[in-house]
Order: sequence, then structure tokens, then C-alpha cells
Amino acid sequence: MKRLSLFVTLSALAAGCGIYTFSGSTLPSHLKTVDIPLLENRSMEPDIADEITQELNRRILADNLLRIVATEGDATISGSITSYLHEPYTFGAASTRQVSVDQYIVKITAQMKFLDKVKDVPLFEGAITGEGIYDFQKETEETGRAKAIKDIVQRILQSSLQSW
Repeated sequence: MKRLSLFVTLSALAAGCGIYTFSGSTLPSHLKTVDIPLLENRSMEPDIADEITQELNRRILADNLLRIVATEGDATISGSITSYLHEPYTFGAASTRQVSVDQYIVKITAQMKFLDKVKDVPLFEGAITGEGIYDFQKETEETGRAKAIKDIVQRILQSSLQSW
């Protein structure tokens, strides 16, 4: 039975199935390091740029995509937070004339750039929005904010590092 299993595995590899990596990253091979300066905050929300920069650093380290350096990396991820919105998302009706908010949404938009400094070419440049929906009856804006931060960082990584 072990021989049959080994034969099937080797046959599959020989047929072109190969080994699949779950990292999703196919970055240019010359990129080994990245520097991530503090994002600029153009929104009216205090500390949001710090929180997103910290989460971006944390995720790149956790996913082992590139080695983070203080300056002079092979690549740079930079940008600015351009807006922070907190607004009603879904509504309910308690009675015929009374409407209530059931869910709120936090939306964070950033203008981002991922620059290959070795070849001096932008690999990604554009606006990215992250969202965090939360149940107004059970959660707070902080919950929606945390969800939006995780979402925007995931989208930044998908648009820059993991899309290659």
C-alpha cells in the first residue's frame, strides 16, 4: 500500500501538479527586504496611521514575506490614510414610524505605493479601502475599527506583495 501511495504521489508530481505554496507571494526574486515608513494621516481620525502601519509590519513578519528593515530596503511600502468613515450600514424597524440602526460600518481608505527600489519601478500604486461591519447592539466602533484595519492591511498585501 505504501508503494502504491508513493507511486501515485510521484506520478502526480511528474504530471505537472508540482508543489503548491499557500503564501500567495510570487515577488520578484531580487526583493528580499522592505522598509515601511509610518503612513501619513490625512484623515481626522487620531492614531489610525500608526495602527495600520503596526498591523502591516506585524502581518509581513507573520507571513514571512520579506525581511523588514528600518531604511534602504529593496522595496518600500508607503502611503497615506485619506479617509476614515463611521456610518450606519443596516437599519431595522422597531415600529411603523421608528427606524433603528442595526449595524455600522467603519471604512478606511489609503493611497498606497509599493516601490521596487532595485529597479526603481512601482509594482503597485492606488487607493485601497478596508471595511469593518459591526453589530451596534453587541459591539463598539472599536470592533469595527479593528476589523477595518485588518481588512485594509489584507488588501494592501494582496495588491502589493501577494499579487506578484
